[in-house]
Amino acid sequence: MSETAKGGSIQAVEFALEILEYVARCQTSVGVSEMARAFGTTKSRIHRHLQTLVAAGYLIRNGDTERYSISARLMALGHAVSESFEVATAARDIARELRDLTGHAVAISQPEREGNRILLIVPSRSNIEIHVKPGSILHFHSSAQGKISLAFGDRLLLPRILSEKLEMRTPYTITDPERLRTEVEAVRRQRWATAANEAMVGLNSLAAPIFDALGGYVGSIALTDSVQFIAETPTTDQVRNLLAAADKVSANLGFRPGR
Repeated sequence: MSETAKGGSIQAVEFALEILEYVARCQTSVGVSEMARAFGTTKSRIHRHLQTLVAAGYLIRNGDTERYSISARLMALGHAVSESFEVATAARDIARELRDLTGHAVAISQPEREGNRILLIVPSRSNIEIHVKPGSILHFHSSAQGKISLAFGDRLLLPRILSEKLEMRTPYTITDPERLRTEVEAVRRQRWATAANEAMVGLNSLAAPIFDALGGYVGSIALTDSVQFIAETPTTDQVRNLLAAADKVSANLGFRPGR
């Protein structure tokens, strides 16, 4: 096979996968015209790839509506992958690298109904341990990890939390709904959050979001230490190192920016 043919084959596979990801992200059936507009190409080109994906069993075509949706086979594949490649697994080596680079403890968490549950802790190099235990739940309104979930998680989460009483866990905890809303908006813009003294006096975390292959928020990675070492306004290096680590974990989960 010539190099040109090989290149064309690779491009065809990549484009077919992009179509598959697009249909999966839409979470509903999609028409050929809509996909052609989204990708800026012809309907005939889209249709050729759709035929391949249907034949492979990853998409279903509705003969009445001429629309396409993901198949049970694709859902089963995704479930199998998610069970064997959890967020903690994807983050473990990167969390250790971040700990070694910064000296701070590193925590990996994922959102649940009541808050962010700690999945993994990589302890700091310090003789004095300052971090939360694996399995702990961090409240959404009083933790850096929780604020990340409010900013990047389920769109219905923030309204629910704002409608509930915000428990004062320390004198520094945010209990005013409007102040919390304003802070979450800032977190969404800057892509990181802190919560100095809000869950426990003397403790702070600097957290950033982790995304999966479809761009969905799945958890956070955070530096954790005393407020002496992670201030309410973190250093430029702390933020840069954390965001770089978050990007690496997201990439391990298949996330590609701009997709």
